[in-house]
This record gives sequence, structure tokens and C-alpha cells, in this order.
Amino acid sequence: MTTKNNTKKSSSTIPNAPGIKSSSDPIISVRNLKKWYQVGGGIFNFGAKSYLKAVDDVSFDIEKGKTFGLVGESGCGKTTTLKVLLGLEELTGGEIYYEGEDVAKMSKERKNEFRRSVQAVFQDPWSSLNPRMKVGSIVGEPLEIQGKMTKKEISLRVGDLLS
Repeated sequence: MTTKNNTKKSSSTIPNAPGIKSSSDPIISVRNLKKWYQVGGGIFNFGAKSYLKAVDDVSFDIEKGKTFGLVGESGCGKTTTLKVLLGLEELTGGEIYYEGEDVAKMSKERKNEFRRSVQAVFQDPWSSLNPRMKVGSIVGEPLEIQGKMTKKEISLRVGDLLS
């Protein structure tokens, strides 16, 4: 299926991530994601440029209703991958699809919808998690902020996620 500006693809036209065979249509597909930082280039950017490859050729799918954990060694690019996925950093290469639609080509309204649907907990627990809050409150807080669910629905959803 395509939209007016041909940014939407069905999951069958997005190649599977290496080693992964999705059992259903993924809500998020990341293909060949790259984030490189220029670290050299001589005076006034003349001369040979060199790059730090923070993320190089990463692909994965996130299925609707599933929790996704990105795990790896310190310094391997987990945080950078999430920052690119959330639009906090500009990608160097690759593609990110949300419900089959290329995020780079989305309208402002659609990008806002995408950002509301994605939540990230970064690796530094002291900046991500408040030790004075109960786990259920921490997990439910983004649902409260969105304002689309009643307190009872939030409580039920948090219970499902933590069971």
C-alpha cells in the first residue's frame, strides 16, 4: 500500500532483518541504520575526512504489542541507535519505517504520532528511573501523559506489562 507521497510500504516490501523472520507485520522496522560522526578533516575541513562509526548497518523489527530490548556492551551504540530512532539525532544512512511508512518522509503530524507511540528507557537508570517511585508508576507515567487512557485502563495495562 502506498500513500500520496509513496512513503508507505507493506511489510512484504521491507526486507526482513538478518536472522529474523517476523511472525506478523512489525510496527517499527529499522534497516541498515548508520550514524557516523566526523572526527577529522584537517584545518577548515580540508584534507582526508575520518569518521567514528557509532552505529553501522543495524537492522531489526519491533512487533506491535511487544517490548523490545536493545542490549550490548558499553559503547556499542545502543543509546545512539535509540536517539536516531527517536529523531534526536540525524541518521547518516539507512531507513526507519513506522507502520510501513518511511519516517524520514512523514508529515509533521505523522512524526508527532510516531514519537508519541515510542518510549525509551536509556541505560543510565539514575536519569531514567526515579528511585522514589514504584515501578508501576514509572511504567504507567507515559500512558498518563498521553491522556488517552483512564486510570483503570492504565492500571490494567501496567499489570499486563509487568506480569
